[in-house]
Amino acid sequence: MSLRSRSLLAHLLIAAFAGCVTSPAGAVDGGDGAAFLQELSLSVETSPILTICHGFGCAHRNQFVLTPARLSFVRGALGKARSARDERKALSKVVAWFDREAGKVAGTVNRIAYAGADTKSGPSQMDCIDLTANITELLRLVQRTKLMKFHRVGEPVSRGLILDGKRPHTTPVIVEIANGSQWSVDAWTHAYGEAPDIMTIAEWKAKG
Repeated sequence: MSLRSRSLLAHLLIAAFAGCVTSPAGAVDGGDGAAFLQELSLSVETSPILTICHGFGCAHRNQFVLTPARLSFVRGALGKARSARDERKALSKVVAWFDREAGKVAGTVNRIAYAGADTKSGPSQMDCIDLTANITELLRLVQRTKLMKFHRVGEPVSRGLILDGKRPHTTPVIVEIANGSQWSVDAWTHAYGEAPDIMTIAEWKAKG
C-alpha cells in the first residue's frame, strides 16, 4: 500500500468516529477543485449536468440538470454584484438555492446540519464531503460560464485531526482574485436550504 493510500485510509478511519471525513485529496495550491472531485471519481468536464452526492462520502449520486431557467436564476443573482463582497453575498444565496433545488432531486430535503456518524445518516443526509463536492461542482460551472467576476474556485480545505480537539471537516473554497484571500463556502454547518458560512479560511480553521 502506497503512502498516499495509507494516508487516505487513516483519514477514513478517523472519519468513522468523527462524523465527517477530511478531504481525500488534501489542499492543492492553485487548484480549482478538480483534484478533490477526481478523488471521488466525479467528472471535471464542463457540463450543465451536475452530480449530487449524498449518503456520506458520495455513496449515493443523482443527476441535477442546470437548465436554462436555473442558469438564468444564477446569472441574475451574480450579475448584480459590483464588488467581491457583493459577489460573496450573491454566492451565499445561489448556494442556498442550489441546496434546495438539488435536495428535491436527491431526497435530502430533511438533511440536518453537522450530519455524521453520530447523527442521522443514510441517503437522506449529507456529510461535508457530499456538500463540498456538490458546491465545488456548482462553483466550477459558474466559473467556466464566467458568471463570477471577483472570485475563482479554489481547492477544498480541511481542518481538525481529533487529536487537536477539532472535528475533521472539509469546506469548498473560493479565492478573491484581487488579493488571493481564501474564503469558505461551508454548508455542512447548516440544514437544508440555509445559507452557507462564507468567511476567511483563517477564521474557518480557527472555529473547529
